Amino acid sequence: MNHPLRRSLILVVRVAGAIMSRLILTFIFLAFSATAMGKHVYPQHLKKIENGATYKLVENYVFKEKAATFTLFTGNYVQEYEDSRAVYLIGGSNCLEFGVVPPKNPSAAWAEKWDCGIYLPKDSAKGAALFLIRKTPDKKSAGNGLIIDEMIKAGYGSFDFPTAKQNDAALRGKLIAVQL
Repeated sequence: MNHPLRRSLILVVRVAGAIMSRLILTFIFLAFSATAMGKHVYPQHLKKIENGATYKLVENYVFKEKAATFTLFTGNYVQEYEDSRAVYLIGGSNCLEFGVVPPKNPSAAWAEKWDCGIYLPKDSAKGAALFLIRKTPDKKSAGNGLIIDEMIKAGYGSFDFPTAKQNDAALRGKLIAVQL
């Protein structure tokens, strides 16, 4: 039975299915992007600051969360970016050590140094937060498909906030403004 009405109905169902599939994929992509944006800040979306203020972290800041230990090293941190809520202080090379000691397998412990910074809210009543700067690998990601490869590349150089504590008065208290 090759009735014109039946062919039209089949075409409508196929088009509707294709549209729904695209809408679902778009929704999943947007949801994934929104989740990723909540844990990262992309410096290209911030205002770049020339000759920004310098702060000194007067002593190492150590923060433990579950099996991870974060050590932010003493030194100068320079304001290089800002947005409406905060300034972003960038530290020297390898200013953060991030280590993990698996509780059930301590012999598998590891630690790695990262470039880093400090998120310092403009509201002085709020605490600070540490962030690491995502490395750009020597061998860049490829072969995962165009969209996945582009999402990975977009993350290179982003500011990642690896801890749940984003409002730390103790970290803010270890910073002093430096006159250069």
